[in-house]
Amino acid sequence: MENKHENGDKNNENANPNTNNATINDNLPENTDKNAAKRVGYIFSKKLDTEMNKIEKIEERSLMLNSLLFYTGVIKKLKLYDVNLVDMEELRVFHSSEYLDFLADPTEELQEDFGCVYDCPVFDGMSDFVRSVASASITAAELLLRNKVDIAINWSGGWHHAKRDSAAGFCYVNDIVLAIHKLQASFKRILYIDIDVHHGDAVEDAFSSTSRVVTLSLHKQEPGFFPGTGFAQDIGYGKGKYHSINVPLKSGIDDASYCSIFDQVFHLVDTKIQPDVIVLQCGVDGLAGDPHGGFNLTPAGYSHCVQTVIKADKPVLLLGGGGYNIPNSVRLVIILNYVVQADKPVLLLGGGGYNIPNSVRCWTRITSDLVGLELGEEIPDTDPYFLEYGPDFTLAVTPTNIKNSNSKKNIEDLVALVKDNLEKIVL
Repeated sequence: MENKHENGDKNNENANPNTNNATINDNLPENTDKNAAKRVGYIFSKKLDTEMNKIEKIEERSLMLNSLLFYTGVIKKLKLYDVNLVDMEELRVFHSSEYLDFLADPTEELQEDFGCVYDCPVFDGMSDFVRSVASASITAAELLLRNKVDIAINWSGGWHHAKRDSAAGFCYVNDIVLAIHKLQASFKRILYIDIDVHHGDAVEDAFSSTSRVVTLSLHKQEPGFFPGTGFAQDIGYGKGKYHSINVPLKSGIDDASYCSIFDQVFHLVDTKIQPDVIVLQCGVDGLAGDPHGGFNLTPAGYSHCVQTVIKADKPVLLLGGGGYNIPNSVRLVIILNYVVQADKPVLLLGGGGYNIPNSVRCWTRITSDLVGLELGEEIPDTDPYFLEYGPDFTLAVTPTNIKNSNSKKNIEDLVALVKDNLEKIVL
């Protein structure tokens, strides 16, 4: 691994994203005591921060997140790992050679063929960006496979729309699929859960014909809402029939309704599938106020879902995903906190989050909860990005007055359909 090290307590103080030096070391022994504190590994790379800034929709997000983690003291509780840059060849496990070649040398006449138009424009250094993002999530997965940590976090991951041979929905590489492929080296049956407000279409497509990976996506589905897939009747095919599970929801769903359906569906799926590991994509664009969302969730609601998953006592991989109200997205991290409580390896990945301050708040809170550090509500005024968190300068996210268009009968019908389809699976 290129400059891969594990961070000791005294050296985390140097991990300031606003400076040019970050001391990382790899001398701590492996933890075999189940009663000891969880070893939380965090992918920390200034090159990765720089690469993430190439995407206009999330510019400064990674830098803001690492800055808030530093000034709240959270980063001192983490074991920091640099990115192990993999060869582009490893990305061919999922992405086509033609697509990867285009990213390295884009030509105008092929931009539309490879999806690099509209929301995924061509930019300088696309190949480096894709390699860095994919490598970060693969590095996190490898930490779990090698038992270096109990929880591995890459908040720069979670790009669930990128297809085998094209970009889509701000996503140029599907680090989730690549990480799942890596985890399959040790885990026979994987449950992928996507709680992004947008359907996890490309991840579902990648595994829709296999019984080894079950995909579960809870998302908003209304006419004209991206990506326009994920109907309840979409259940996979071939060996993967009934292994794709979709729970399409309407605008304005609140914590109570969302948690109710999540608890019921997750219990049904977990009981039937009995997965060896769970991958959780935690897009935070379902938070109240996200410009690309439409749900009315809070960190408490997301946190409840993560806690539900954690109690299943399975290895969990958490992915970020959507979350374009950046401050709220950061707050959402509280939810992921509970997924990590399981006595299993956990991989946390980021993703979308377009209200940058809210996204940062959410992921900071989640990370702090994972390491058992209680934070105050106030944003530290020593943080160089302090003014970005106005006007309240706190970690809180408040629900809006949007109408909840999801009736009790809608939810009951969705749960009944999931139950019916699961009963048709022969293990």
